Amino acid sequence: MALTPGGGRTPRTLDKAPPPPDKSRPSQPHPPRHGGGSRWPRSASVAVLRFGLLMGGLVIILDLFFMLLRQQTTNADDALNLDLWDLFLNVVLFSVLGVLVVRQTGLTFAGAIAGLFAALLDAIVITAAFLMVPPPQTFDQLEERFVQNLIVGTLVAGVSGLVFALVQRWSGGQRPR
Repeated sequence: MALTPGGGRTPRTLDKAPPPPDKSRPSQPHPPRHGGGSRWPRSASVAVLRFGLLMGGLVIILDLFFMLLRQQTTNADDALNLDLWDLFLNVVLFSVLGVLVVRQTGLTFAGAIAGLFAALLDAIVITAAFLMVPPPQTFDQLEERFVQNLIVGTLVAGVSGLVFALVQRWSGGQRPR
């Protein structure tokens, strides 16, 4: 093998055919995959659980605090005012949850799933707390509050995540999947 002036191999050695395929492995083509690739990576699940637990815990603390304040008040107007403040702050926290999850994962619907997870945690804990403290509530009232928590958390987090994804898309930022 003669060296060329550049120190490389001669062109004759570069023209060799590739080695034959290994006979130990069958060369049958893989069957086509149906459904495309995975659209839900593991990192998205971790983000949904992490942010869902974090914001769900904050919403639980906030709801328990307003429950304590509601028990201390005797005026019906004050109790209604506390309920409105509780709802407003829940909406703010669930909105932040939806935006954070969509920003972290890039998946538009991940905000709604994180909102559902956080709202489910909140609804379970708050329903258990209402069962333990006087005055006793009927199961219809508990069910209504449980469903309200689920609906508010899921819808608010989902809509805020969707709005964040649309704003990102329209502003030319990173496009969510």
